Amino acid sequence: MYFRSMAVVAINTRLVVPGKLDGIGWFTLETVQRITANHPEHQFHLLFDRLPPEDLFPGDNVECHWIWPPARRPFLLDLWFDWAIPRLLKKVGADLFLSPDGFLSARTAVPQVAVQHDLNFEHHPEWLPDRIARHYKRRFPDAASRAVRVATVSQFSADDIHSRYGVPQDHIDVVYNGAGAAYHRLLLGTDNEEQERVIRDRFTQGRPFFVFVGTQHPRKNLKGLMSAFQQYRKQGGQWDLMLVGTPLWRRRRFDARASLEQLPPAIRNHVHTSGWLPQNELAGILAAAGAMVFIPWFEGFGIPIVEAFAAGTPVIHGNRTSLPEVANGAGIEVDPADTEAVAQAMRRMEDEPGLREALIAKGRDRADDFSWDNTAQLLWSSLTKAGEEAGLSMDPVESERTAG
Repeated sequence: MYFRSMAVVAINTRLVVPGKLDGIGWFTLETVQRITANHPEHQFHLLFDRLPPEDLFPGDNVECHWIWPPARRPFLLDLWFDWAIPRLLKKVGADLFLSPDGFLSARTAVPQVAVQHDLNFEHHPEWLPDRIARHYKRRFPDAASRAVRVATVSQFSADDIHSRYGVPQDHIDVVYNGAGAAYHRLLLGTDNEEQERVIRDRFTQGRPFFVFVGTQHPRKNLKGLMSAFQQYRKQGGQWDLMLVGTPLWRRRRFDARASLEQLPPAIRNHVHTSGWLPQNELAGILAAAGAMVFIPWFEGFGIPIVEAFAAGTPVIHGNRTSLPEVANGAGIEVDPADTEAVAQAMRRMEDEPGLREALIAKGRDRADDFSWDNTAQLLWSSLTKAGEEAGLSMDPVESERTAG
């Protein structure tokens, strides 16, 4: 087989939106920055549906493209992938197309790699607006069947994609998420203790607190979290609760308002919301928290618990889907349906400093297993395998060997 050493790789980066980054957005930003910097021998074209943040992707081997239409409705997303993307891929002579949000084009012959983080909509379509759920259920299996390779963020999700869509296991690559450098903190000292006091004064009226981080979405089980917090406070717990994140869709059905309003005022006054926060600020809040409580019904990975581990924050986490795999014994594992068990775990975090210290040490050790450098290397390996099937050698050393 003939191998060409320089590849032209197009990447869907539409979810890299400064000020609105969520899990997939962070995955895209952190991996694409590293891949483009680490592989100057290849050319990369980054595709946006709005004004590109070009300053985030420097490099002579990178070109950013603003492609119409804005892909923010299902029918516009279809146009973007099936009309605009094929034209761009042809224009730049793309050899590969990488899509970190799981969607692929149905109208291109260019080999494609999809990153499908999880299939929550297949198991619980009621957690999404109807039109969004129908769109995912139509496009994701089609993308999985078209992809040269599928990458995903946990073995749980890999098994789910294999079982649900029939993708062979040897065509699925597990590419774990990471935690940003901002979360990896030095051991506590006087200055850090002062910073934590400032954060508590700003957000929780000076009181110690639990923290939840994530998009307000039914699968995050905020209703269960509120119920557990109410039980915890009724049992004499003294810490507050802070919610970091914004609604994915601005409807009462898909945000935390209803759950908050159901709390008695005396409990509600101890729940604080911050909205979306930049990474450096979020890292400080995690470090200042007494513990994280993260008990979703469904997660493909669960980045917040790894970020908490890295920040030196002990974690109470759910026992479903990918979370036991990711935590690997470094947190307190609870059934998200058992709010009494969650409340008891919260009391233990408050009352047992020795337990907290042991979990902090375990969490830091576990955080060392996850980094965006590793994520980028794993994703590049997936692209390399896809490239080989297309007659490309993505490894310059291998290219020289083949040429010789």
